[in-house]
Amino acid sequence: MITTTTTMPFPNELWMHVFEELDSPNDLAAVVRTNKRFKSLGIRVLYRHIIWSDPLRFIKNHPFLQGNNGLRSVVRSLTLGISTATSQIDRIEQISRARAIINLSGEITSLHRPNRTHEARVLDEIGIASPVDFLASGNVTDTMYNHALTFTNLRDLTFNSMVLPDSFYEFVHRFPALNKLAIENCTPPLRPQFTDLHPRDLPITELTIVGLRGRRDPRELRAFAEGKQLRVIRFDWTCYIYKHFCEHPIPAAHNNWLPGFVVVLPPGVNNLPPLQTLQIPDVSPPPQLFPPSHNDPPVPSPHIHTIDVKFPTQKSWQSYVSEPHDNLINPFVEFLVKCPHITNLRIRNYLPWLRLPDTALPNLTSYQGPLTTIKSVVSGPRRLKHLSVRDPAGGLPALEKALKDIEAAGCGADLDTLSVFIGWWDDEILYAVLHHFNNLKRLEILYKEGDPTEEMVLGMGAHFFGLMPHLWSVRVFKVMPPGVDNVGSAADNLGARGYPHRSVRIALGEYIGVEGPERSELDDTEFEEAKLGTASSSSSSSSSRVAWTQEPEEDNLRELIHAWNRYCPVLREVQLKAGYVWRRAGPDDVWTQRPTKVNRVRNAGFEEA
Repeated sequence: MITTTTTMPFPNELWMHVFEELDSPNDLAAVVRTNKRFKSLGIRVLYRHIIWSDPLRFIKNHPFLQGNNGLRSVVRSLTLGISTATSQIDRIEQISRARAIINLSGEITSLHRPNRTHEARVLDEIGIASPVDFLASGNVTDTMYNHALTFTNLRDLTFNSMVLPDSFYEFVHRFPALNKLAIENCTPPLRPQFTDLHPRDLPITELTIVGLRGRRDPRELRAFAEGKQLRVIRFDWTCYIYKHFCEHPIPAAHNNWLPGFVVVLPPGVNNLPPLQTLQIPDVSPPPQLFPPSHNDPPVPSPHIHTIDVKFPTQKSWQSYVSEPHDNLINPFVEFLVKCPHITNLRIRNYLPWLRLPDTALPNLTSYQGPLTTIKSVVSGPRRLKHLSVRDPAGGLPALEKALKDIEAAGCGADLDTLSVFIGWWDDEILYAVLHHFNNLKRLEILYKEGDPTEEMVLGMGAHFFGLMPHLWSVRVFKVMPPGVDNVGSAADNLGARGYPHRSVRIALGEYIGVEGPERSELDDTEFEEAKLGTASSSSSSSSSRVAWTQEPEEDNLRELIHAWNRYCPVLREVQLKAGYVWRRAGPDDVWTQRPTKVNRVRNAGFEEA
């Protein structure tokens, strides 16, 4: 009997869902070229996320967008990275090595660069070589910004590796549906235009300001943290956002500043001499960039639940941060007290100490920070669910003391997730964790040097993880740091190499005429990348250690994990190498290897596969 099968057409809605699941824009672009139907469907998914970082590519792409008005409403994410050519290119570090200016017609005007071979070599060595090869003429950037304003449904706006436009403070207000605003590795506007709009009225719920470059005081950029709907704030030591809510405002009599610069009162100084005594040319004082805040001092949003702050590296704290208690730490604590609804706090790099009042952060459930801050955070009525200790310079004694402080504070019983990153592997770490916290559900131990022996790995299931009845996720592996070139922001690269913190913050971009010191610590930005296993380690393990880098290692790891099955029936997830995780659905299931990737919105500090 012959049967015929009728093939029903695949609905467009399902095809759209398939296209949305493609991670790579290149893969989606290849699918779009397959046939007309895929093009009509996939092009709308492809243009949900637009990146304009090269003026040449923008000029080539612009006519297509201009001729397809229907795509304007589908754009959800826009990343801008094109800087406008100015008359003072040599004085702006970020664009000082650009090679040409691109005009809207496609004409390329070469730039004569002075002979700075030595300076270029030094910049390359310390990892802050300007990534800007081409600048855009004014008509190109005007076209770009005008076209961006047609994206009426834009949710995510990112400025990356560029000089912010002079119209920046008004431009960001032109997107009524804007949810996320990020400023990464950018130079603030050189001659900012004034606006009647205040950043507090932006609808954004997430704000990121990291890696600011140039000499301008970021006071105006800090004002974005006044957003009434903000939930998440991320910033680093180039823009201490919390100071906006703790520093006393400048009196109106002293609010006279040169275009592009802001007068900042030094600590303890109540009055400044007239500008004439400072021998500054007489310039008529312009009005403020935007109206003053209604609150004095400003008040952070009551909806903030996540703070992610990157402080300077430990070397910078020890040598170059003056009066850290009064200038940085006390204002930070004052800011935290003003945000009682924070549930997730992340302190990256290093903080020498932290003394929180018992009434601060009553709703905190997830914390990541160095060992020096653990005792203060776990004290008081706070009941943490997720704790991540990041201290590559700390050793086992300091870690064990921190674990005792956690148990003494009564946080051990409530803790679901514990993540530890230290410099050297020591078998005693597992004994300490088992002794203090045997009710964990997720455990992560990362280290820079050393390795557990194969016998130790074989016995982990029977002697440690099997004694934790609720443990279902274990990650124990070496973090292999990537190289030092061009990883992290320019400010991080300078600070991590021991250059003066104050000099970098105030005058990042002044050419440094000496070679950078050799770096011994792993910056937090590199740590996140290293966990993905994208780098190679130059150190080799002895023959008695687990052979992590040999070809048959997957089979070896599978056998090691199989040895735990008898003792760890609850275990569902194991990672013994950066970049890959083993998972199973149940106690009788087969362990399957999966690549890991970073989930940017996670709370517990683990990767997701």
